[in-house]
Amino acid sequence: MRLLTILLVASLYQFILCLDVQHFIKFGDNRNKKESQTVEEAIGSIDEIFKTPNWLDKVANLMLDVASALTQHPYPISTEEDVSSKVYDYIVIGGGTAGSVVAARLSEIPENQILVLEAGPEENGFSRAMNPGGIIWQSEELDWKLEAEPEKNGAFGMRRNALPIPTSKMLGGGSSHNGAAWNTGDPMDYDRWAQLGADDWSYAHVFPYFVKIERLVDVGVNAYDRGYHGTRGPVPIIGVREPTIMGRSLFEGARELGWPVGDSNGKDHSVVSYFWTNVHNGTRVSMAEAYLAPASNRPNLSIMTRAFVHRINFDENKRAVSVTFEKDGRVHEAKVRKEVIVSAGSYHSPKILMLSGIGPKNELKRHNIPVIVDSPGVGQNLDDHIASWIPYTIRRNLTFLYSRPDSVINSVNQFVQSRTGSFAVAKSEIIGHMRTKFALDNRVDIILGVLYGLPNALTTTFLTGYMDRYKNEVVEKYYLPHAQKDGIQALFSTSRTLSRGVVRLRSGNPHAKPVIEYRLYSNRRDLDSMIEGCQLAMELINSNAVREKLSPKIFPNTLPGCEKHLPGSDSYCRCVARTITITNYHPAGTCKMGSIDYLMAVVDPQLRVKGVKGVRVVDASVMPEATTGNTNAPTVMIAERGSDMIKGRVLRPSLPPFRDEKEVLRY
Repeated sequence: MRLLTILLVASLYQFILCLDVQHFIKFGDNRNKKESQTVEEAIGSIDEIFKTPNWLDKVANLMLDVASALTQHPYPISTEEDVSSKVYDYIVIGGGTAGSVVAARLSEIPENQILVLEAGPEENGFSRAMNPGGIIWQSEELDWKLEAEPEKNGAFGMRRNALPIPTSKMLGGGSSHNGAAWNTGDPMDYDRWAQLGADDWSYAHVFPYFVKIERLVDVGVNAYDRGYHGTRGPVPIIGVREPTIMGRSLFEGARELGWPVGDSNGKDHSVVSYFWTNVHNGTRVSMAEAYLAPASNRPNLSIMTRAFVHRINFDENKRAVSVTFEKDGRVHEAKVRKEVIVSAGSYHSPKILMLSGIGPKNELKRHNIPVIVDSPGVGQNLDDHIASWIPYTIRRNLTFLYSRPDSVINSVNQFVQSRTGSFAVAKSEIIGHMRTKFALDNRVDIILGVLYGLPNALTTTFLTGYMDRYKNEVVEKYYLPHAQKDGIQALFSTSRTLSRGVVRLRSGNPHAKPVIEYRLYSNRRDLDSMIEGCQLAMELINSNAVREKLSPKIFPNTLPGCEKHLPGSDSYCRCVARTITITNYHPAGTCKMGSIDYLMAVVDPQLRVKGVKGVRVVDASVMPEATTGNTNAPTVMIAERGSDMIKGRVLRPSLPPFRDEKEVLRY
């Protein structure tokens, strides 16, 4: 195992050396001395790691240390500590997906003085890789380490019956370590928002912003509907260039079954398609890189990392006047002239509002927080896509295995030579948007995907048992017997989740993690949809095209807790969905927008927090409902449109297909 880890670190060394460093800007780092260590020192620490009983927990930090030693950073970070003498026009809380966009757009006006307060560090080279990016989730430096409360109706195969909640804590946020899927959602999602009181957020209002964001670089083999994609924006979007044998056979299998195929970001969302991703030259492009990097040299933009926000402060007129935050163990106060923009995500945005005195009054009083505004909707309406999967073994040498030295070496060499291979592609190539008989309207209610690879010898106990927090018996009895095998995992998830959760305060201490209750399957219809989704996923894997090319075999050993059910039956699917239960990490809705007179709306359609002055929320938490797909692209859209609202102008409503892209981008 020691030799294997050395091999991994050596491969990582070579891998990071070939990243796009030519556009990185060197700057004075304000990190601990630990982070200035040389690569030799980082690799040399392997011996010490293996002498400790919890060495597996330290492997991720070792790899991240090597990454930090090998890479410079893509934008300069302000290290100023004395903010007391300055007054900023806008303070952006959170430098994640939305915050990066907002800060960059507002700083386009030279008169605006912008301060970004990000709790985590800057990105490193490791976060730009597609395949090993999940190791970032192990690092407390880069992830909030959140965990939901125990579930009553699901997650029975998870420790404490609780969902893991990987939540990025770095510049770029979720866009820095997600799957990089670019999915704009169903047009009916936004028309539904408008019906729920989010005036001027219909599809006609938001479509121009997707065009503004996108720079379609390479269509690849993807189906492509003209007049639906932008070509001039800051975010590079690509299709699948050279599908793997898995991708080709799965796509052929969908055709064989008569399922509609097409452009999932085009005229029909209810199709099976190859993934669109925000990737360029084989590496992920986060929103920090796409937006903050080009703006980082502007003198009116200050980016402060490792700045942990405590609360927003108000004057007697309920106007935001400052933000209290902590950096390097010291508490600071940054003054604001115009607005505070909260872009901390669906878990932390409601937490910050509640710590600031905005939330359900009983919740605030319980933690001795003075009530500024009794806003009962803060933290309510937690919406996410419930997910599960069924694993299969497949033919040898088709997937990437960390425990297979030739697999690691070949993948690194492919990346170095041509920016291809396992390090350059997402863990899945196709996505299916399906409508079951349980759908409540014309929108799809199930998402299908196939993840490449099984937890293997190195990662079974490390990534599966630690990151996903499966119970030991699930890891040992279900996954470990297949640790050295190639495989795929047929994923099925809700896309129109009806169950709703809540985010609450654990205490009045800003450092206390929020209480997160998902309340999975509290609406039985979600479980019904998941059972049918499970059957659809197995139908795809059992298609002739997939069987001929991949030779998939369902695990012969039954998932613990599901022994009484026949594999493939509805009852088995029900058991799997309630045992291997996660989400797609698409949280939304906890600061939902709505009409000014709707009691449970936290923000109005202009994204202004109701009841106070000078505060907006701009991130996925304002969605009245999560979109039917990956939420990264819609979050960027919200940030772009929210920035224009702050500036006082928005793009004209427009519907696709367009003939002239310039006409869509008119104010």
